[in-house]
Amino acid sequence: MRSLLLFFYRFRALFTFILLEIICAILIIQNTNYQKALFFNSSNSLIGGILATANNVTDFVNLTEVNQQLAEENARLHQELALYGIDSASNMMADSTLQFVFRTAEIVNNTVSNTNNTLTIRIGSKEGVKPGMGVIGGGGVVGKVRYAGTNFSVVTSLLNTDGLLSAQIKDKVALCTVSWDAVSANTVNLLYVPRQYSISVGDSVLTSGYNAVFPAGLLIGTISEVDLPEEATFHNIKVSLANDFRKLSHVSVIENRFKPELDSLNTLVEYE
Repeated sequence: MRSLLLFFYRFRALFTFILLEIICAILIIQNTNYQKALFFNSSNSLIGGILATANNVTDFVNLTEVNQQLAEENARLHQELALYGIDSASNMMADSTLQFVFRTAEIVNNTVSNTNNTLTIRIGSKEGVKPGMGVIGGGGVVGKVRYAGTNFSVVTSLLNTDGLLSAQIKDKVALCTVSWDAVSANTVNLLYVPRQYSISVGDSVLTSGYNAVFPAGLLIGTISEVDLPEEATFHNIKVSLANDFRKLSHVSVIENRFKPELDSLNTLVEYE
């Protein structure tokens, strides 16, 4: 023990220098957008590779459950294709009029117990992924792409107190907002539903399609609690999420091919 203390004492100047360098680097990365982006892009592949290796071990353990989840989602997709009269054997991506393109990706890291949770997925700018794209999987909405590296991307989870999602209540309310309060990984709050609407437990909550990120009608969850205090302007509503975020293994990233045009038109309106 004495030798160890003497070692640290002898090289105290070097250790102090290294500590100060680390602190400076952290402060620069946290407070400068360019350095933050540069750091992310440089470290993304290395960290993503490590997370992917760890996730492969977990996948072997949960392989049966993963296959079941994928089979169920595949069945839902075939059912939706049948409803719209689309041949599931045809190449949908070849249709140049298709507004939304879906790209499948594997999750290599996922947090659910933090205040602002994220996912790391094995797909990046090399496959056309960009920040702001929507992410779905497991039967419901997952979140939005925050950073896109070359081979991996970081997704802001729906379980994130900084994120809001435009929503609708099926056949009842055309526009409301989903927000997470960091209380439970299974539920979110549904905001700004006026008191004049009759809301019931079991009503479906879907994406509204108003933000050009998600197609309208994607499932978010079902209403589990409704409360309307006397004289309150809006309902207090809890939504049980369609996804169990702890069990997600694969997702789909959504590209809206029309979004650049929509953004351009919105910009013109703002500057009038």
